[in-house]
Amino acid sequence: MENRKKRPADILDKIRGCLIGGAVGDALGYAIEFDGEDSIFGAYGPKGITEYKLDGARGKAIISDDTQMTLFTANGLLFGNTRGRLRGIQGNPRAYVAKTYQDWLLTQNISYSASRKLEKDHQKGFISWLCDVPELYARRAPGNTCLSALEAQKGKDTIENYIARPQNDSKGCGGVMRIAPVALAYPKLDIRKLNEEAAQIAATTHGHSLGYMPAAVVTHIISRIMSGAEMSLKDIVMEAKDTVAEMFRGDRHMPELTAIIDRAIELSENDKPDIENIHALGEGWVAEETLGIAIYCALKYRNDFSAGVVAAVNHKGDSDSTGAVTGNILGALLGFNAIEDKWKKDLELYDVIMEMADDLYRGRQVLDFTAEIDEDWVRKYVHAKWKDDGPKTKLIAVRGDITKDHGVQAIVNAANTSLLGGGGVDGAIHRAAGPELLDECRKLNGCKTGQAKLTKAYRLPCEYIIHTPGPVWYGGNQNEAELLASCYRSCLEIAMEKGIRSIAFPSISTGVYGYPLDQAAKVSIETVKAFVADHTGKFDEIKWVLFDDRTLKAYEEQIEKKRPAFTGDIAVPVDINKITLVNRPKQ
Repeated sequence: MENRKKRPADILDKIRGCLIGGAVGDALGYAIEFDGEDSIFGAYGPKGITEYKLDGARGKAIISDDTQMTLFTANGLLFGNTRGRLRGIQGNPRAYVAKTYQDWLLTQNISYSASRKLEKDHQKGFISWLCDVPELYARRAPGNTCLSALEAQKGKDTIENYIARPQNDSKGCGGVMRIAPVALAYPKLDIRKLNEEAAQIAATTHGHSLGYMPAAVVTHIISRIMSGAEMSLKDIVMEAKDTVAEMFRGDRHMPELTAIIDRAIELSENDKPDIENIHALGEGWVAEETLGIAIYCALKYRNDFSAGVVAAVNHKGDSDSTGAVTGNILGALLGFNAIEDKWKKDLELYDVIMEMADDLYRGRQVLDFTAEIDEDWVRKYVHAKWKDDGPKTKLIAVRGDITKDHGVQAIVNAANTSLLGGGGVDGAIHRAAGPELLDECRKLNGCKTGQAKLTKAYRLPCEYIIHTPGPVWYGGNQNEAELLASCYRSCLEIAMEKGIRSIAFPSISTGVYGYPLDQAAKVSIETVKAFVADHTGKFDEIKWVLFDDRTLKAYEEQIEKKRPAFTGDIAVPVDINKITLVNRPKQ
């Protein structure tokens, strides 16, 4: 079938429509998720709920865990794609999404204020900028299956093939309701690989084949819509059914899946009341029923977004999930501009959802090298920081004597482990500070290499001295780089704890300790830049006061360099179709 070329504006409109549409259906349905039909139609009239029910405390139509997890799915995909772009290597998308699901789990277990004390690091902590959004730290009826599966995976290695290693035997709808971003993030990925990856991501928490196969169907449908294929929605649905049936051929539950899809298509073409047709499909608590209801509503109301989501939520079942998946499909099909303004107004986290939608659009360009990666993108998808929430720290290198007045609150002494004074900078600082410094240092019992200790500055023109012993250079094979980096981090940690906002460093370890100047400057500046990026707004100025032109030039060159996103970054295009996707085992 011939493909229609989509203009960029059309693609962005559909991506926004898909995410916002899903959130609309979620928020509309969440208000009645656990209500019976007598209660729904008794409270809202014969048509059921047709307008948002606003939360009294927030004045918003609040989203549920469905939209929360959809956003974290998108965050994981974009984190992985950014890593692929910057490093030229990339794992399966499921690996990164599994990590962002752990981030979502964090938001369900602790408060926003408690999360501010955690370290953001792609190896040691959370990787989602969404963890900076206070409103996401809210439990909105999260599924027990998602919670228990993710709790069981906490702190363990990522599983390569979730389908081959099922986490449970659940076929709940928690896997399908969050899957839409997979179809939006990879415009050039082979459709079967895309479907497979969606199934694996759903299987992260739902191990029954009817828990993950519907996610492949939804992904296929939305992907085909996004591609601009000249096909009717019905033809797309049938193609999705046939493709997924072939992919999972032999699965003993496949007849149940294909039967409910066929039933949804058939019911969409009759004139019976929606509630009667939805009853024939189920309640949506399990994934294949959510899929069936969403397909029915999307086909029946393929030209009317509002009618589709209203039909999808007004029943006694899992209203938010059936509404969310219907909204994802119709939002992609009709576009953001076709969604009535009443649904956009008062939607909780509307701006965050729109930001993620726009990032998914830009992420497609990042992946194929038609968009540059700027500091804002690196901040979000490398350093997991939502906003640049403070003034920039000024980094500067100057030539001079560190014992003179440089307008800083503290200076750093490149000390020895005894802290009792020595040659070079260490001796100069002790002489300028006076004998009182030695008296205080005697009480500190020395200091280990790479660590730091604080004293008063006495006769020096600053408030404090931070003493840190640097490593002796033994050729680079004795952990020298990590020890040197630890010197700078330890000093900055002490400064931050003390409220010191300006500090001056010497060139640590490049004197008699023999550390090569260019390597020392690189470690120094990269460590400080990384620390500052993770502690925005904590420092006004960080200086390096250096004693000769050669040292000054080495540090200035490093300061001027852009901080790399990952160690050893290289700009090499990644062919997403060459990412190895693990084959599903025969069933």
